[in-house]
Amino acid sequence: MRKHAIQKKHDQCPYCEGKGYFQLLLGGSETCVECCGSGKKRA
Repeated sequence: MRKHAIQKKHDQCPYCEGKGYFQLLLGGSETCVECCGSGKKRA
């Protein structure tokens, strides 16, 4: 079995991993409040 490492870009948001949203457990999604949905790290 091979493990795949997730490569993180240095400019992506560390909270949502660059997606811009969080997937909720009961369904649906919520915009990341740290990056305002952009997926990029704040300056």
